[in-house]
Amino acid sequence: MSAGYDDISPAWKNDVEYLRLVNELSGLPVAVWFAGKPLSAGSWTSCAGGEHPCFTHEPLRRSLEECCVGDKPSIFFENDLAIYGVVPVGPLCLAIGPGAVWTSPGEPEQSYAAARGLQRSIPINRADLGTLSRYMELVYLHFNGAALPVEHIAVTADILKDWQQKGDLEQYQLEQSENDRNHQIGVDFENKIIKMVESGDTEAIKALLSGPTPDYASITALEGEEGKTAEYLVVSIITLMTRAAVAGGASVETAHELGDVYLKRLGKAVQKKEAFLGLSYHAMIEFTELVRRAKEASCSQSYVEACKAYIERNLRKNLQVGDIAPAIGLSRTYLSRLFHQTEGITVQQYVQKEKCRHAAQMLQYSDYSISQIAQYFGFSSQSYFGTCFQAWYGMTPNAYRHANRRDITHR
Repeated sequence: MSAGYDDISPAWKNDVEYLRLVNELSGLPVAVWFAGKPLSAGSWTSCAGGEHPCFTHEPLRRSLEECCVGDKPSIFFENDLAIYGVVPVGPLCLAIGPGAVWTSPGEPEQSYAAARGLQRSIPINRADLGTLSRYMELVYLHFNGAALPVEHIAVTADILKDWQQKGDLEQYQLEQSENDRNHQIGVDFENKIIKMVESGDTEAIKALLSGPTPDYASITALEGEEGKTAEYLVVSIITLMTRAAVAGGASVETAHELGDVYLKRLGKAVQKKEAFLGLSYHAMIEFTELVRRAKEASCSQSYVEACKAYIERNLRKNLQVGDIAPAIGLSRTYLSRLFHQTEGITVQQYVQKEKCRHAAQMLQYSDYSISQIAQYFGFSSQSYFGTCFQAWYGMTPNAYRHANRRDITHR
């Protein structure tokens, strides 16, 4: 351990002991280093001889450091064997891992070590996402002095770094390729995801990180190589999520376009042997968010229409937001904000506008006096009615009547 840490924290020796306990309890390696600085300037790992993939493989270290931008921990899918829990600690980058998403046959530890420039292999124990996220919470609490809700842990992978989803969607819309994809595996894990997507329950989807990582070989009937099995499963999940999003109220076009974009990215990930399982977790969140936004928009529109209908039925009254909101089951503050966001004007402006619109019809098609019309629609005075009317129609009630009087003669 470099003495550089002693300059930062007098209690660093206790921190090291804490990280050793995390290593022992989790069965996963732990590494700490200054992001963007030479490793000799204060780096530490629980691996014997300092042989940690972060320290021997610069591309991996850079990817993990990119996860430390901001103050939120991330679960990083390096590939479909290894994942890391990354926790930013001030200028430091702290990584728990590598851990194995599932146990693969053969000798993955030796091949992984060779590919990362390690002189000796290190154990790559199974890393349950829920357990890994809990250790990340403990580390975050220890170093930052604050609790971290598990749903705030991000999921990322190298395949997601340069992905501009909007650009891909626009490109897809231009190409308008038609692909017939019809994969369905009826398993409980998929059904759980489908229900979450269809209901737009983003918190439940994110809470998957706090549960056990599924053993993909046990939830699918497909046989053969585990990586290929997981690939087939991700394809089926994306396809089923597309249908669930439509069933949940998302636009048919948007849901299918998003699904096809993810499937194209999956194809690229498989070719490059990148972390397509990380892509699937990202897709779960995106599809659920799509449904949630659609439901919110639908619900918001329903409340706005209910507000308009109430105003129409009570147009002659002295309407206030405080009267309308409880009548349609909302708070005054929420109705005011929702209506303005949807219509671009306040509820009171809309009431005034509708009163003036109906008053304009009476001015055009009746012989009621202006004072009678003002009183009929609940304006406090003829003068105030004139001010409001001119604001909406650009002329006084009397001028409007004269301009449209020909309509009366032709009745």
